[in-house]
Amino acid sequence: MKVIKSFRFRLYPDKAQIAVLQQHGGTVRFIWNKLVEFTREYNKTTGKFPTQGMLQKEIASIKSANDFVRLPHSQPVQINAQKLSRTITRAFSKENKAARAKKIAIATAKEDKKALAKALDYAFPKFKKKSSNTDSLFYPQNFKIGKSRVFLAKIGWIKFIKSAELTGTPKTVSIQQDGDQWYCCITCDTKVKTVQKKPVSESTIVGIDLGLTDFAVLSDGTMIKNPKQLRKHLAKLRRESRRLSRKVRKETGKTQSGKAITTYSNNGSKQVNKVNRLHRKVRNIRKDFLHKTSHRIITTYDGVAIENLDIKAMMKDNSKAMNRNTSDASWYEFGRMLDYKSLWHSKHYVKIDRYAKSTQRCNNCGSIRKMELKDREYVCLACGAKQPRDFNSALNIRDDGIVILLQREAKEKIATKTIKNTVGTTGINACGDVPMGTSVRQEQNLPSYTARVV
Repeated sequence: MKVIKSFRFRLYPDKAQIAVLQQHGGTVRFIWNKLVEFTREYNKTTGKFPTQGMLQKEIASIKSANDFVRLPHSQPVQINAQKLSRTITRAFSKENKAARAKKIAIATAKEDKKALAKALDYAFPKFKKKSSNTDSLFYPQNFKIGKSRVFLAKIGWIKFIKSAELTGTPKTVSIQQDGDQWYCCITCDTKVKTVQKKPVSESTIVGIDLGLTDFAVLSDGTMIKNPKQLRKHLAKLRRESRRLSRKVRKETGKTQSGKAITTYSNNGSKQVNKVNRLHRKVRNIRKDFLHKTSHRIITTYDGVAIENLDIKAMMKDNSKAMNRNTSDASWYEFGRMLDYKSLWHSKHYVKIDRYAKSTQRCNNCGSIRKMELKDREYVCLACGAKQPRDFNSALNIRDDGIVILLQREAKEKIATKTIKNTVGTTGINACGDVPMGTSVRQEQNLPSYTARVV
């Protein structure tokens, strides 16, 4: 089986190479902004959006008018037309159209002109700022990978720290700026050894309930503590951000969309790098925790069942502090890691329905009771069972996940014609001997809860 794997390495360019990378990255950003400006003007004039071919022709006209655009390689410049075209297409997806209409309705009701302008521009391409320090260069060709260096057309060889061995055939290289650091992302077409998944079993499938107090509670009683890295660095981040807000910005004499472009002084630029380094530190610690936790779970169990959370809806009416903690937990990224790592290791992975009431349902008898956020113990009013709220939810997630996995397993067997004498017969259940909509747990007694803090 072939999968796409991406390897990210820290680049160590010298001063001359840094200047070239910044120049090329600034040129690509300039082209993007020019294309966004062209797109908006074209839309105002015709009421339509330009196609990718029209955007590529516009790049050619920009090149003829600006000689410095020819300095970078043509591929990082031309890819802007494709990216912008995709962004426009995504702006008209059902989700974005619904979100945009909702924002427009709210802004119109409040009679807020600024909010209405932002709502009308929601999901459409936006201008890129130089101050964000997130320039990038994309090379689908014209690159070479050495032992600990990478060759880029019109730039040359750049050293990087090879923290992992590349597997597969390199297909693309992307250079990314993160503040005062540069990174190289190499995408490889990799062959993964296909192993037959083990049969679905209650003892080897784990349900995961995600939370804030504990990052995750597993259906076998394991508790994974939430590191809350942002909270540990929040005081320092606030202090450095206040210092940045007091730095003076000066006008460059240039304008964009009718607004004067300003930039920080030298001390302001240094302070921007300080704030960026702090954010990068928190981000790297969080990502390290998510990778280690997801890898440990995938290699320990034969399958994972996780809840499909509507994180945007959860953050709608909460306090600012709670929303900050929710964002810091990165539940969506954790689920994404479990998804692709389960594919690599031939493990089962399933997301249960977000409306399955896993928190409100008793795992022992199946009765439903409403639970407030402050209620940390589930006490069933029907059978009297008592157990921690998150553990009860993890058990329900596991049971619902096993039902879905059994259905999926049966469909795969039918598709590969491994089930014999099933054609024309009646009374076949897609879940084997398990009726639809019932729990697959065989024991009637409530499972013991033994917490193991990880």
